[in-house]
Amino acid sequence: MVNSSIDGIWSTPKLAPMYPAFPIKYRDVTILTTVYRTDPNAIERHIDFPVQSTGDLVMIHNYYMPSVEGMGEVEETNVMVGVKVQQDGSEHRGGFSTNLLISSEIGLTQGREIHGQPKKLGNTKISISDIHIEASVYRGTKLISHVTMNNQLQPAQVSELELYFPFRNNINHKVIRNIDGTHGINQITSRTLADVKIKDCKRGPSSLTIYEDKDAPFHLLPVLETVESFLWKADFTLVPGIILHDYLTN
Repeated sequence: MVNSSIDGIWSTPKLAPMYPAFPIKYRDVTILTTVYRTDPNAIERHIDFPVQSTGDLVMIHNYYMPSVEGMGEVEETNVMVGVKVQQDGSEHRGGFSTNLLISSEIGLTQGREIHGQPKKLGNTKISISDIHIEASVYRGTKLISHVTMNNQLQPAQVSELELYFPFRNNINHKVIRNIDGTHGINQITSRTLADVKIKDCKRGPSSLTIYEDKDAPFHLLPVLETVESFLWKADFTLVPGIILHDYLTN
């Protein structure tokens, strides 16, 4: 049995935890989500059984988060493909993260250690003027992706974006090694955002360009057709998730 004082450590170092415990509240988040089509074979190379692709669509979520509990100001980009996972007779559908860039070392560590998200350091710059809306994603000084659209958008609902695939349920492959190199954790995890409050949502045509980079290989899901983009604003809360599959016990 683990000593209760040890079991109560949420994150190291013990006297100055790296990231806060759940729930974590996000407020006034601006998101530019672009949907595009890619090669289905490219998606298959990013996933492993029991995760299965549900189509040829990709979403790139570009976030500006002015206020995150325990993190402060955060920029993030999450690249997702639609997937499904069978667990105990139930089917779980969601968005599988293939790449994630984030500006916060706190968010990077929390994402990897808790959810298994493939986070690396990067920056996302969203620019909104009366004429254009743009989102540029950087790894260091290297431009990774760029989306642009005219600021002549139509009112929309986030539920219309979720028709492409239910991205609010984020599915990840969590891998953490033991000190001797063997597998300590090897799981498919799932978490769904809670307390979602949509403050605004619009949609319109857009243009997406992805640039080749070995450290942030968004280009391994090539753009065959840009479908559309949604510009939306929301509050939401990050809460605990579940383990869909444990490779070490199955």
